[in-house]
Amino acid sequence: MEENLISVIIPTYNRPDILCRTLDSYISSDVSELIIIDDGSRVSYDKLIEKLKNLTINFKYIKNKKNLGLPLARNIGIENVSKNSKFIFFGEDDVFLLKDTIKLMYETLFKENADIIGCNVKYLHDNDYIKYVDNKKVIINKIKTYEEIFKMKSIHLGKKEIYEHIEFDPRYIINSYREETDFFLTTMKRGHNIVFIQNYIAFNLPREECNYGGEWEINPLIYEFSTIYNNIFFHLKHFKFITKQTSVLKILIEIIKFSYNRIKIMFIKLKKKQ
Repeated sequence: MEENLISVIIPTYNRPDILCRTLDSYISSDVSELIIIDDGSRVSYDKLIEKLKNLTINFKYIKNKKNLGLPLARNIGIENVSKNSKFIFFGEDDVFLLKDTIKLMYETLFKENADIIGCNVKYLHDNDYIKYVDNKKVIINKIKTYEEIFKMKSIHLGKKEIYEHIEFDPRYIINSYREETDFFLTTMKRGHNIVFIQNYIAFNLPREECNYGGEWEINPLIYEFSTIYNNIFFHLKHFKFITKQTSVLKILIEIIKFSYNRIKIMFIKLKKKQ
């Protein structure tokens, strides 16, 4: 593996303690720099910055004057990547990686002649990630269709040149749902190769341990409304491309089902808050 070519970008909002827990998993000899985009947090990240200063890695801590949302936070991270970097890895403040995850994704990217590679992410309950740590053969899926694009998660690695020509769309409102799916589909439409590691090699911290900051601060009603809106916007934006692969009727049925399920989730959340 060529040395020091990967920049890691992690957007975060009001979650310094959570990021402190996952940060170490993103640091390795394969990473040239770590870029933290604080999207206008109201809480201090001073402890996190002190931790970074004690680590043997170049880092940039960039704080937005106000909360701009995930797409713009990602784009700001891309704008601040060092000129020497050739690849960008996107992480999440509440996701930790298994050892050598970035190295595995980098090597698989080249092996599969791909431009972007994603991996499966598992939501944890306590320490149940242990059962996923094994030496099974890596399972690779090539992402070539609209339906397959939904396998992709926010955790991914790509060639820097891709991000220089394709930005994350800031028109996805409030919780920015579908913003990463939009990016991947746009990338695929432009002829770039995308692959996905089916194995679980990245893990979300248990929700009960990190149910604050970030999207958790959004009112449940507004959150679910923005999820429905963003899903509809995504399908309208890519309508011509999607209808080449599936029927209009199927798309409409999927949108209605999705919206109905999100409304049900909204009422469940509201009942829990009562």
